[in-house]
Amino acid sequence: MKKLFTLLLLLTSSLAQAAINPVTPFKKVVWIWLENTSYDAMMGQRYIRNLWLNYPAVRFPHVKQVSSITQANAVAMISGNDYGIQDNELIRIFTPTIVNLLESKSVAWRVYAEQYPGACYTNEGIGDYRRYRVPFLSVSQIQTDRYLCSKIVSFKFLDDDLKYGYLPDFSIAVPCLKESGAITAQNTAQNTLQNILDPILNNSDLLAQTTIVITTTTNTDIKKPELFTMILGNGVSDYAMTVNESYNHYNVLRTLENGFNLGHLNQNDAKAEPMLGFWK
Repeated sequence: MKKLFTLLLLLTSSLAQAAINPVTPFKKVVWIWLENTSYDAMMGQRYIRNLWLNYPAVRFPHVKQVSSITQANAVAMISGNDYGIQDNELIRIFTPTIVNLLESKSVAWRVYAEQYPGACYTNEGIGDYRRYRVPFLSVSQIQTDRYLCSKIVSFKFLDDDLKYGYLPDFSIAVPCLKESGAITAQNTAQNTLQNILDPILNNSDLLAQTTIVITTTTNTDIKKPELFTMILGNGVSDYAMTVNESYNHYNVLRTLENGFNLGHLNQNDAKAEPMLGFWK
């Protein structure tokens, strides 16, 4: 009788935990940020469609931005609040971000920003790099902490980490303006994705433990405002899935928080539901 009670207690505890955290626990995440890439335009690209068809993958046709301003969306994606930001000018914000949650749980992380010159560079930009697309560098705590700031690096480190198997548990890849789709055609963003993803897709061991999240910060297409968003790889239950729920940046953030069991930031992420219906 005592054994039966213990088994029932364990089952109840497991079910309760599943209800609290329904996202498949993550091993590694690579979160790629595109810009100005609509759902329809990206799904029309051959490489993107092949990803969806040939790997465990789910697409989301109804993901909306929380602001029309790229910087506001980028800040919202890491903090759970857009703070009413009205432009892409230099700002300094005093808010916790997902970095605080990752550090509190000892989850190794890195942000890879294309053409970023390194050394905690906080100027507006250089070449096709723009700081407003890398919101961590506008967070006061990160600006003033050399350890945290050193976690933001250029794409050269991404190439090396992919080549030598050094990807941390949580990675964000932010292409520069030209390569993100912000100021170029959709096929440029597709090529950028291919350059980042092929080393993962061609490494069966790395792919088996990596969840790839592709999102779009901002879409300026008023007629087709849906953001291109896809999740593939570890944890996704089937090939060529579609989830038709309405989501936004806060749902994506909450999904990542849940997958690493991070808790939340007590902002709009706390009220947002994680993205569900496709996890193993």
